[in-house]
Parts: sequence; C-alpha cells; structure tokens
Amino acid sequence: MEEQVLVDGLRQRDEEAVAAFLERYRSLFYHCIGHFESDLIAREDLYQDLVLYVLERVDRGSFDKSKGSFGTWLYRVAWCRCVDEKRKQSSQRRPRLAAMGDHVPEQEDQSPGPQENAGLEEIGGAVRGAMSELDPEERALLDLRFVRGETIGDIARELTISLEQTKYRLRQAQVALRRVLLNQYATLEVSE
Repeated sequence: MEEQVLVDGLRQRDEEAVAAFLERYRSLFYHCIGHFESDLIAREDLYQDLVLYVLERVDRGSFDKSKGSFGTWLYRVAWCRCVDEKRKQSSQRRPRLAAMGDHVPEQEDQSPGPQENAGLEEIGGAVRGAMSELDPEERALLDLRFVRGETIGDIARELTISLEQTKYRLRQAQVALRRVLLNQYATLEVSE
C-alpha cells in the first residue's frame, strides 16, 4: 500500500489501512520502545499508547509528505512520544524526602569540615612561613593580589608601575613563593 493511500486510509479508519499500518510499522514502534522500556507489560502499554497517539496526529494532519516520508515522520513522532512518556513517569516517581512542614535546606553545606579546616590551617601556616622568606616587594604584590583580591590594574596604579611590569613582577613573586614552598617540602621529606 502506498504511503499516501495508507495515510488517507488511517484518517478514515479503513480496516485494511489500519491492519497494514500495524503490520508494517510494528517493528519501528518496538525499536523506539526498546530504548526506553525493558518491562514487557510496560512495552505493550507504551505500544498501544503510541498507536493511538500517532492516529490522533494523523487525524490532525501533522504528517506533511512534502517534508519527508511517512516512515521518517512516524519514527520521529514515536521517539519523541517515548521520551515524553519516560519523563512523565520519572517525574511521578520522585519520592518526597521531607514531611510537610520539615525544613530542608536548599543546598548542601559547602563550608569545610574539621579535617579540611585542619588541612587549610597547615597549608596556610606553610604559605605564611614561605611568605616571610620573600622580598618585601614580592610579599606586598602577593598580598595585594591574593589576600586583598585587588585587580592587576589596581595594583599597577597603587605601585605606579605599568600593567605589563605588574604582571611580570607578580609572576616572579609567584615563582619565588613556589620555589620556597618546594624547598620547605623537600627539607621536610628528607627529615622524615
């Protein structure tokens, strides 16, 4: 049966056209369904839903033969319907975790715990110790940028040097700090 004859027959609910439609496109429907549903009973329910949905869409004139074949249109409609149904099911299955009236925070507490605080204090102590070994200018640059959070432009204006010179000196201060920290770590490893 030709596609347009089949579509016209489906609109008129011609018994022969409906039978040809079900026989010809059953595997296409089950191909789509197989990606979304593993339960056999749920597959059958979804198949029936798809057939009815497609027939409704055909009745509304959604299929336009100038845009492509009926099989391609049918596959797209079936796939989208399966996606919609699975989304609907998953939204209905979300368990309610809190009883009415219970206060549940909007977000998880992101503040560091005791172990993280101890680690941060240890790292902070190491950085402060390394900073004390730097030149006063390097220490001042790092303090302005990373402790006070000033922009490179603000630092350049405050020190009355060019932007490029500020970037260069800040980079040199970072390298010096990294070198001191690595030396401290290496010394600590050797002593242990």
